[in-house]
Amino acid sequence: MKKLSLILAIIMLGTMLSACSATTPAVNQVAASVTPGESKKIEKYNAYVGLNNLMTGRINEVLVHYFEKFGVDKQPVIEKNLSFIMLGVADSEREVIDKANSYTASQPAFADVDPVVIKLTPVIKDLLSVLDDLKAYYDSKGYVDDGYAKGKQLHTRLVSANLAYETVAKPYFTALQKLANEQRQAELQKLKDAGQQIRYNALKFLIDAEAVAIEIDEQGITAGNVLKLDMKKFKAKYDVMTADLNALVTIAKDKKRIQEEGINSFSIQNYADSATEAKAAASKIIERINKREPVSDSDLNGQFLNTTDGTPENFNYKLSKAIERYNEIN
Repeated sequence: MKKLSLILAIIMLGTMLSACSATTPAVNQVAASVTPGESKKIEKYNAYVGLNNLMTGRINEVLVHYFEKFGVDKQPVIEKNLSFIMLGVADSEREVIDKANSYTASQPAFADVDPVVIKLTPVIKDLLSVLDDLKAYYDSKGYVDDGYAKGKQLHTRLVSANLAYETVAKPYFTALQKLANEQRQAELQKLKDAGQQIRYNALKFLIDAEAVAIEIDEQGITAGNVLKLDMKKFKAKYDVMTADLNALVTIAKDKKRIQEEGINSFSIQNYADSATEAKAAASKIIERINKREPVSDSDLNGQFLNTTDGTPENFNYKLSKAIERYNEIN
C-alpha cells in the first residue's frame, strides 16, 4: 500500500455572476445571469466538490498522520514509550458525505460521477467508523490496559478499510477532476463573455495554479524527493501561473472595475494576497532546487510539512487557502 499523497482541493463554482445589484453599473449583466438549471448544476457540482475536499483535506490528514506513526503494513510499528495523539474528523465536517449522496439521483446527471458516489458513501463511512474507534482508543489510552492488543486489531481493520477506500476513491477523483475541468472552463468562458474581468482573472489563476500542483503530483514529487523535480515541465506550468498572478494583482487594484463588477474590494484583495502567497510558495520550491537543499530529516519526520518552505506540501497548503479565499469573493 502506497502512502497517500496530498491531492489538491478542487475549486468550487458559485452563482457569483448573478450577484450584481440592479443599481450597480454591471458589465453585461443580462449575459451574466444564471438560469435555474445552471444553478442546480452548480449546486450539485459543489456538493461533490465538498466531498472531494473532505477526502483530500481532513480525512487525508488524519490517515497520513496515523500511518506515518504506525506504518501501512497489516501489523503496526509500535515505538517504545509511544506518545501519540489521534486526530479525528468532526461530525460537522462529515455532513458533506450524505449531502453528496443525496444528489446522485437528481438532475442534471453526472454520468461518470453519480455511480461512484453511491459506491463511495458506505466505504467512506466504514473508514470513518474505524478511525473513530482508534481515536477513542488512543484518547482513553486504552493501550495502557491491554498492551496494544486492541490497537493492533484496529490497525489491521484500518489497513483493510483504507485499501477498500482507496480503490473507490481513485476513480472518484479521476471522474470528478474531468467534470471539474469541464465545469471550470465553461465558467471561465461565461465570465469572459460577460465582461467579468476580475472574476475571470481570479478563476484563471486558480485553474493554472492547480495545473502546477497536478504536474508536481504526476511526477510523484513530495518533500522527500523534491530535488528530483523535472524543472522544464514544472516551469512551463509555473510561468503561466506567474503571468496570471501579475494580471490578477493589477486588476484587483482597479477601483473602477471593482465597482462596475459589483465586487467587494476587501474580498478580492484578500484573495489576491492569498494567491500571491501560493505563487511565492511555488517560487520557494525553485529556490530550494537551485540551492540543491534537501528537506531536513527533522522536517520530514515532523507533523507539519505544510509549513515547511520549498515543499509541494507547503504549496498545496497555500493554494488550498487561496481556493478558500476565492470561494469568499462577493
